[in-house]
Amino acid sequence: MNTRANRTIFSSDSQTQKLFARADARQKLRKKQLKDYCQQHFDQGLPWDRKQRLAHFLIDDEKKFIYCTVPKVASTPLKMILLRLRNDSGLEITGSSVHNPKNWRQLSEYNATELSRRLDTHFKFLFVREPFHRLLSGYRDKFFGKNRIYTNYYRAIIVEAFRPQDLQPVATETNNVTFTEFLTYIVSYSNAWSRNGHWRPVEHICFPCALEFDFIEHFETLEEDVASFLKKTGFDDRVTFPSIPSSRAANEFTQYFAHVPPEVIYRLGEDYRGDFEMFGYQFPGPLKSFLENYAHPK
Repeated sequence: MNTRANRTIFSSDSQTQKLFARADARQKLRKKQLKDYCQQHFDQGLPWDRKQRLAHFLIDDEKKFIYCTVPKVASTPLKMILLRLRNDSGLEITGSSVHNPKNWRQLSEYNATELSRRLDTHFKFLFVREPFHRLLSGYRDKFFGKNRIYTNYYRAIIVEAFRPQDLQPVATETNNVTFTEFLTYIVSYSNAWSRNGHWRPVEHICFPCALEFDFIEHFETLEEDVASFLKKTGFDDRVTFPSIPSSRAANEFTQYFAHVPPEVIYRLGEDYRGDFEMFGYQFPGPLKSFLENYAHPK
């Protein structure tokens, strides 16, 4: 939040109290939804035999928090403010430095005993987002963003799978992976564990049924959730959260999915069912109109 945003949210004591009351009510509901889901589904716990799967957990022993980072859910600005909280070394905080593993302790570095102790004492939180919007954000970022290494690597894999005759060494916007190809690849040629973190289901990133999270933040209520989070952790007098502009991807959401076959949308819903149900998102939600005449397989 920038200063202007702070003035808007905290313009009066009454408004502040209402904001935190709403945030507390949302937290109770979200925790109940997650608990209900976990009680109905088998959980394998944390994958200690494959610690690389725990790489999205960041730990700060001084500030006593455990943050499960979910790509495309405001992870970059949040990492920036968390680094500022402990930046006594003069580290220049940039978009690249916040993603440098050397600047963080990861859950995968600890054994079961060390982690168990931290789970009892540290504040555990994660950010989540409606799955379809997160997939679109990941597509736009990785296939039309600045990181051409990502673009070329995944473009080669997907283009080779669907139209190998078009495979070229360098991706261009005019000859890139279409959104439909991207989504079809996800449901047809990859499993949840092997996917890039930007489009891996949250249930396979943060293992919500294996950990009892203290705070569950939604991208859709980001501003109020972050204000409540900073207040609960006592960080609100030290850092502010930058404003997140409305993305072009969000504004063009319907246009992108209008060209996706209903079968692919339905299969995505099945693939990300855990994320929908454990975090209270409705399927097909914003895409309901696209499935009205679809006779899904029994």
